Amino acid sequence: MEKTILIVTAIDGAENLARALSREADAVVEIARSRRAALARLRRDPVTALLLDTSMPESEMTTSEMVWQNADGAVPLEINLSTLGANGVVRLLRSLLEGREQAETLGRREAATAVAQELQSTITGLLLQSDMLLREKTITPAMADKVRQVKELTDALRVRLRSAHTHAA
Repeated sequence: MEKTILIVTAIDGAENLARALSREADAVVEIARSRRAALARLRRDPVTALLLDTSMPESEMTTSEMVWQNADGAVPLEINLSTLGANGVVRLLRSLLEGREQAETLGRREAATAVAQELQSTITGLLLQSDMLLREKTITPAMADKVRQVKELTDALRVRLRSAHTHAA
């Protein structure tokens, strides 16, 4: 997925910062010259990161709070761009984006582990129930064959799930 960074600033030289961020963060960088323009942009499509310049004039009707409310899952960064400089902004944003990516990777891994454990538990239950059915004296031979087939399929699924989980870890 392509990263998009939205810079909300009125400072001169914002294009230079945008080029540096685009190159260093490997992202599409857009500039909104007002909070209102940023709000309109955020309503169209989500962004990966949002840099809101604290040196923006407060005379606008659109507040920073309104912008943040529409930022969805964007990495938020509210700083004075003119004092930090392009290199500082690039380092800070790169660090934030890397932290976000690591957290997302960890979250996906934990979710996959939880799903795998839940499936293993269900599969274990199916195998135990199959064994119990096969021990029943009143089960017909045809039904016993079907239960064995279900047990074999379930066991094959258990093996594939373990193998997939082992390879993913």
